Amino acid sequence: MPADATALTPKARRTRLSLMEAGRKLAGLHGLEGVNVMAVCAEAGVGRTSFYNYFADVEGLIGAVATEASRKIKDSFDRLHADEPRGHRRLRACLKMILTLAVEDPETVLLLTSLAQASPEVASLLNSEIHAELHAEAEANIEDMQALSEFLAIATLALARQFAETKLAPESVDRHLAFLLRSTGQAWAHAL
Repeated sequence: MPADATALTPKARRTRLSLMEAGRKLAGLHGLEGVNVMAVCAEAGVGRTSFYNYFADVEGLIGAVATEASRKIKDSFDRLHADEPRGHRRLRACLKMILTLAVEDPETVLLLTSLAQASPEVASLLNSEIHAELHAEAEANIEDMQALSEFLAIATLALARQFAETKLAPESVDRHLAFLLRSTGQAWAHAL
């Protein structure tokens, strides 16, 4: 199994990508319990032995999928908001992006929320972004900023899952975002 995916031949890269896409789809639709080597190989249209040329096990596949999906979302957010200083406006943009992504790309959000339930690293990425935005505020007197960051991360992921599963109306993103921000109890949250 090559340590670096960039060292693969073009055909091997396509096979690895097919396996990752299959793992992503299955995890999004069925949760992590729906991902196994046979199901991934059947979805990707490759033989079982091919799987082990690219991943040691299902956890390795899921880790690669989670890393890629998280990186894409973070890169997209950073690209869109690079000029915006850290703080409440950026926090609002971050949370809105996640909720909007749930409406526009439910498969990705179903995957991320499934991964966040099983892997603390995924939720931790969102939590650390939220914490950085809260910390940047002049009102950094938030008593328990870590607990607030964790709450916002968990609540945002739960809402995102509801949007991805079409249990919430897409046009209610802004209303739910306002509820999230009001839950912080900060004066600036009401002004947004």
